Amino acid sequence: MRKTLLFLLLSVFTFSFSTAIFQDSVNNTVVTTPIQKEKEKLTILTNPVKDGYLKLTFSSSTSNDLNLTIINSLGKQVYNAKRSINSDVQTFDVSKLSTGMYFLRVSTNSSNFVKKLIIR
Repeated sequence: MRKTLLFLLLSVFTFSFSTAIFQDSVNNTVVTTPIQKEKEKLTILTNPVKDGYLKLTFSSSTSNDLNLTIINSLGKQVYNAKRSINSDVQTFDVSKLSTGMYFLRVSTNSSNFVKKLIIR
C-alpha cells in the first residue's frame, strides 16, 4: 500500500521536460533551458466499467506503445496489457475482474498516468 501511494505521489509531481541548448555568440557560453512539451492526456471513456470493457483515449499522443496495469486496493497487480497504439480508442476486456475500486496505471513512451477505476 505504501508503494502504491508513493507511486501515486511521484506520478503527480513528474513533469515531461526536454532541454534546449542555445549558444551566446557574444560571450561564447552555452545556455540550457528547459522546454515543456505538450502534455499527453488520457481520458477513460467508461468509468465506471459496466459492460466488462474498459475504453481509453489519448489526446496529443506521440507515443506508439502502451502498457496498462490495473492494481487492486491491496496493491496487487490484477491485470496487465501491452500493445501498440493503433487507433483513437483503446479497448481492454476486464470482465474477469470483480466489482470494486482499482488503480489504473497507464505508461506510454512519453507519459505516465495513474487514475482511479471503478468496475461494477
